[in-house]
Amino acid sequence: MVNEPLRALVIAEDRNCQPWLAAALAESLELHAAEADSAAVLRQLAASRHALVFCEFEDFNAPERAQLVEAITDRFPELPIVAVGRAGNAGTVLAAMRAGVRDFFVQGQDDHKLTMQVGKLLRRVGAASATAVGAQGSGKLYTVVGAQPHENIAFLAVHLALAFCERATTGERVLLVDAATPAAASTVFLNMTPVYSLPDAVHDVHRCDATLVDTAFARHASGLYVLSMPEDVLARNPLRADDFGRLLQLFKSLFSTIFVAIDGQAGRELLRAAIEPAERLLVLTDQSILKSRQSSSLMRALRLEQLPLERATLVVDHYRRRLGLEPENLAQILDLPLAATLSSEGAHRIQAMNAGEPMYSIAPKDPYCAGVRALAAALPLGDAAPPVSFDAPGLLGRLFG
Repeated sequence: MVNEPLRALVIAEDRNCQPWLAAALAESLELHAAEADSAAVLRQLAASRHALVFCEFEDFNAPERAQLVEAITDRFPELPIVAVGRAGNAGTVLAAMRAGVRDFFVQGQDDHKLTMQVGKLLRRVGAASATAVGAQGSGKLYTVVGAQPHENIAFLAVHLALAFCERATTGERVLLVDAATPAAASTVFLNMTPVYSLPDAVHDVHRCDATLVDTAFARHASGLYVLSMPEDVLARNPLRADDFGRLLQLFKSLFSTIFVAIDGQAGRELLRAAIEPAERLLVLTDQSILKSRQSSSLMRALRLEQLPLERATLVVDHYRRRLGLEPENLAQILDLPLAATLSSEGAHRIQAMNAGEPMYSIAPKDPYCAGVRALAAALPLGDAAPPVSFDAPGLLGRLFG
């Protein structure tokens, strides 16, 4: 029995588009022209099975085409859509990727690789369909959480992620997901202005793959991929917790290491999504009574939610001697093993933040750099030592009792 050729729908106003595709694809797909409006396109797709949709995107029709692609993906979420155009304008490409296309090919530039890339896409889609939903990837996820919004949460997550990038081998990719407040602190600290944000990725969870990562995700010069909340968001912009959790699980198949920055004000469900898949939970606090009490409240709330805290450890930041609240005592009060005590000298930290450069570049000999690198090196080694119980009354007992 002869296999029927795979069908592909072509949505294009340019009369040369379909002949170009036919020549470039060398008859590997049976191409069918689409009718003009979106309702007709949806009827065509519902009436007969198609393996792929080609959609023409140009500067003048990008908004309308984006709406059409979104309508198709809403109705047929498993159907891959590929954008084609006469020019690869960055804004047009981004509009197409945001709408839901899997790739973008430019006429006259990508002819030689069209057949190979489309074949890869179809095989990837087929493999994804055959794979059970919720399959686990092999990537390792680490979550940094602070009780209340603070820029030091993102600052620590950035430097941990950069430390992993420093020793990443060929093919290993590291991602930072900054869901903490202040919004976009990580991208400010790295002097990045991404146009694709964490809410975009959560919205695109059902089509997120390596192509979307390489096309839309922001990437630092170090090789670090970054997803953050938009910088212009003043109030917390809620994310769908279930889609956020699916996205983090998906990232474990796309990245070797993922760091998540989040704070206690994100809400119970988002915290659960960020904590449950984590290899290690790093609870960030400092020696102040206020932060310490807030951290105590956070841990109490997480335990009441029965979240998995076996791998939770404490990181004490801005350490200064003789401030009264020593890290070991804080670890005992919070019933957490102490993972790291971090300190920095002078104004190095604010200089790094303002310059948009890592501390590793601004002040490589600052003790913060050595402390974070040591913490990063310890993360993949397994569970921390069990916490030490604390029974003594006195000052700490009065502060946290």
